[in-house]
Amino acid sequence: MPSAPSEIVDALESILDIFLSDVRHRERATFILCDNFVEMACKTKAKQRNHRFDTSCNFYDAWNAPGVQLPRNGLGQRVHNRRGTRNTMQHASAAVTVDTQACADAINDLPALLTKLWGRTALNSLRYWHRIALRIVRLYSAEGDTQKRNSFEDAMRDKHWRSDLEKRPPRINESIIQSGRRGHWGFLAKKVTALVEQVLDSCNID
Repeated sequence: MPSAPSEIVDALESILDIFLSDVRHRERATFILCDNFVEMACKTKAKQRNHRFDTSCNFYDAWNAPGVQLPRNGLGQRVHNRRGTRNTMQHASAAVTVDTQACADAINDLPALLTKLWGRTALNSLRYWHRIALRIVRLYSAEGDTQKRNSFEDAMRDKHWRSDLEKRPPRINESIIQSGRRGHWGFLAKKVTALVEQVLDSCNID
């Protein structure tokens, strides 16, 4: 089976970027994007299967389309339930949001979705740091271990990210950035990916 289309992988990477960012309401924004991503991926696959497929169909028809057909008692049911939450967030109340675990659960289903649609090679083009980001997402999902999560947060906060050679006073146009419990993690994951991976490994996080 072919890999997922590049625009689909790009969209997944954008979702991971936002989840690890420091923007306000990142969970709300990411959750909505996950729902949009599921619909887009399902319709893209259905269109590949049948070029006459009507992409203006509703969400239910998209995830049940020939060539897609998500499991009704598993992934399909989960993404369908999230559509209701997303509709409330988008159309009923700007105050409605989700917590970190609900957001991470939504992201955590996306690799499974792409594998279902495009096979085990679907994520082959995903960049190294985004693979590391998925490990962090999994930690915050319902699959994650709370004790390991706390240990990881402490390790990310306390780790010395700069080598001895880099320990110089900041220049006049520079600021010192300190990582916190989820603070500046996106920057670290991009710039020192191997070190973040070391922290995950040291905490025995898959």
